[in-house]
Amino acid sequence: MSDKKGIDRQIFVILGIICVLIVFALFYVEHREINDAYALAGRIIDTSKDVDSYQFNIYSNISMLGESFRLMEGTGSVNYPDREMSVSLLSMEDSMDLIVAEENAYTRNNNDTWNKRKLNQQMWDNYDQLTQTNLLLANSTELSMERTDSYLILTALPDNSTLIQEAEKAGLKLKGDERLTDYSIRFFIEKESYRIAAIESHTEFMMNVQGLVSPVAIRNRVEFYNYDNGDKIEAPVINVQ
Repeated sequence: MSDKKGIDRQIFVILGIICVLIVFALFYVEHREINDAYALAGRIIDTSKDVDSYQFNIYSNISMLGESFRLMEGTGSVNYPDREMSVSLLSMEDSMDLIVAEENAYTRNNNDTWNKRKLNQQMWDNYDQLTQTNLLLANSTELSMERTDSYLILTALPDNSTLIQEAEKAGLKLKGDERLTDYSIRFFIEKESYRIAAIESHTEFMMNVQGLVSPVAIRNRVEFYNYDNGDKIEAPVINVQ
């Protein structure tokens, strides 16, 4: 009988050790220091899936013929659980506001009257900067990373077709990959949370500008902040004429 109790105690001890090892292994997998760029990319995408809300600022500049212009700037807020979004963009020629609430999309240009229509997924994805960022990251190759005092910086070369789509969103109509000469994207990652703090892209093309084949450079920056602290976004009031 005493031998059986001794064996039972040994089994409990062994099971206890196994449980401790499992907990330690899970903790290590979750919190280990990442030194591989591809592992970092996977962690960034996985971490983004747990985001409930965020806010962002966006800036886009273009340089050509020795001059630099602001293409666009704006701010936005995204709330995933309530499926709400608010975006305001200002370009060189006009402005655009978008509010998503109650499964409807409200848009207006130059502070004119609001237009209401049913929300579709493509519209949501076009303005959801975190989704766009993850798309670029998932379609990137030749990843490399570096550490600074403040951030982990992941540099990536995205798929050509993805880059051309991004350029066309910025207002450039391209006809083929052969126009693309240089591109890179840098993700600034918070060390503790692995959340994206900012993303910068640099894209260069050789284009016919005013009859001259000249380099054109586009620089975009999106800053992410106030994760999981989103406010309620209300639908705008539409006055019935």
